[in-house]
Amino acid sequence: MYRAIVAQLAIQPDELVEATGLTADSVTASIEALISRGLVNASGGTLTAVSPLLTLGDLVAKSERDARMARAALDELADHHRSIRQQEEFRGLEVIHGRANIGDWINHLMRATERELRLFAKPPFGVVGVAETDSEKEFAVRGLAERVIIERSLLDEPEAEQDLLASLDRGQQIRLAETLPSKLLIADDSMALVQLDEGGPSHDIVVVVRPGGLLTSLTTLFESLWERSIQLREAPGRRIEPYPASEDALDDPMDRKVLALLLAGHTDGVVATRLGVGLRTVQRRVRHLMDMAGTDSRILLGWYARDRGWL
Repeated sequence: MYRAIVAQLAIQPDELVEATGLTADSVTASIEALISRGLVNASGGTLTAVSPLLTLGDLVAKSERDARMARAALDELADHHRSIRQQEEFRGLEVIHGRANIGDWINHLMRATERELRLFAKPPFGVVGVAETDSEKEFAVRGLAERVIIERSLLDEPEAEQDLLASLDRGQQIRLAETLPSKLLIADDSMALVQLDEGGPSHDIVVVVRPGGLLTSLTTLFESLWERSIQLREAPGRRIEPYPASEDALDDPMDRKVLALLLAGHTDGVVATRLGVGLRTVQRRVRHLMDMAGTDSRILLGWYARDRGWL
């Protein structure tokens, strides 16, 4: 309506009905509103528009002032929001509080894993225990690798052996260490969760670690402990056996000497010379050791000997 009046030097109300296509009542109501706001003058039944610069200019200026104040308030709130979180966020680190949030992050990492999940399982448990979760079942269906190092005290947890057997059944590789520094979960080489508090029933703080030096250090720590840990396996009769069974022990001192020299990188000939025996004797003993380990690979023989504590 105002545009129609501005477009004319002067205009009659009935002409506005024709120009706008509105009803006479609507035109009358709009004219009254424009006059009350000082946008239109009425004299002798003729309508003229007041200059928009004099009328709308002040309104626009006020709106601009309001917008600037709103932007300043928004920036202040955003800075405050950021400063609060920067107290707990630094270079790819994010602190997560609350058991429910921690559980959500664990499930997220398991779903996001594309190749391998690595885990320190350290009692006592406050969020996720030894028992298999729905996320772990889904993970197993995807056929991804899982390597878990458990702390020895975990074997004292109720139903731990049954749950560990179930984990072995679904393909987890499990090793045992005397102690672990903290709870840890690493998804591929892209993200990790690390326990920050003392753990246990009150456990409710972890830190999310993204790619960088700290994540590299955590993966290196895991691999180092993995190499030094004892392979957990299912023993006859469906029980967990973290240490070599007596029938699997390496009791012959000569076999121990042969194996030690082999793992030191010596050839069969050097081993024979060192021990003062014939080459065929060394080869026969090596064959016996490989048969005990169930492998034709000397590298796998070395891994087997480490896991069984032969040396």
